[in-house]
Amino acid sequence: MDFDQHLVDIWLERAVNEFNTNPLSPRLIRRMADEFPDLFMVATLKYLDSADQSSAHRFLASVLLRQPSVFEEVANPAFGSRQRAVGLFSRLLAVDPSADVKLARMLPDRNGLNHSEAFDSAHSARALDILNETSVGRRLLPILSHLVDSSDPRTSEKATLFIGRRIQSVSWAARQLRRDDPRVRANAVEAIWGLKSAAATGLLEDCVADHCNRVAGNALVGLHMAGKPGVAEHITGIVSAPKPLFRSTAAWTMGKIGDANFVSQLVSLLRDDHPEVRSAALRSLIQLRRAPVKQPEETIGKKSAA
Repeated sequence: MDFDQHLVDIWLERAVNEFNTNPLSPRLIRRMADEFPDLFMVATLKYLDSADQSSAHRFLASVLLRQPSVFEEVANPAFGSRQRAVGLFSRLLAVDPSADVKLARMLPDRNGLNHSEAFDSAHSARALDILNETSVGRRLLPILSHLVDSSDPRTSEKATLFIGRRIQSVSWAARQLRRDDPRVRANAVEAIWGLKSAAATGLLEDCVADHCNRVAGNALVGLHMAGKPGVAEHITGIVSAPKPLFRSTAAWTMGKIGDANFVSQLVSLLRDDHPEVRSAALRSLIQLRRAPVKQPEETIGKKSAA
């Protein structure tokens, strides 16, 4: 019998449904994974996209982890949204606690030993996004810290956020702020969100006046999280900034802070002449109306300023 995607879907559905009653189901799942790996992966991902935590779903995750291309697939931007990739990898990590180390080792290494087969720029950026959301603690620092200085801007940007969040060092962030890449600089600021020391808030206050809107916006969010007064007033002041990028950042920052008092200003920004400003205002309005109001001490968001 020639197997195609439809047939694999049918057999996998049967194996999942009968997993707890038919002792042959695990064997069938393994056989499909061995004989039709590409078809099996497509069929399996449909199940692992769900929130189901059944024994069958955990078994599917364990079998999927044995597929040589699983990490390349998860880190492929064509796989889907970052949220989808993070969700799937979280399931894999629950089955294999070393999955984050394995994914990290697929990025370009420090000495160039794996560069011929390592992830390209797009895969590396997505992998760092995934690891930033799922890998706990500092154990990946020896594997990934060199990527902060990568010649690839996307890799350097993502690595700055990953490393910075885990070391939470004001002096380290200050060194990154001397870099030319505005995204690296913005992520260095985001990396110290949650710190309330005088050194941290002093650095954030300096960054509020930065020439880069991303750096300034992330600094305002960090100051709000630290409970510093005057943040809302400053955001209100840049709503009418001459540069649309700063008006867009004002709208983004309002959504991150989550203060319902910003609604009227966001509504006014919906009439802005610049489409990016209108889009940022709309996204923040939607965010405000869906989420409860955040307090200063709560962690705010994951993305850096638009």
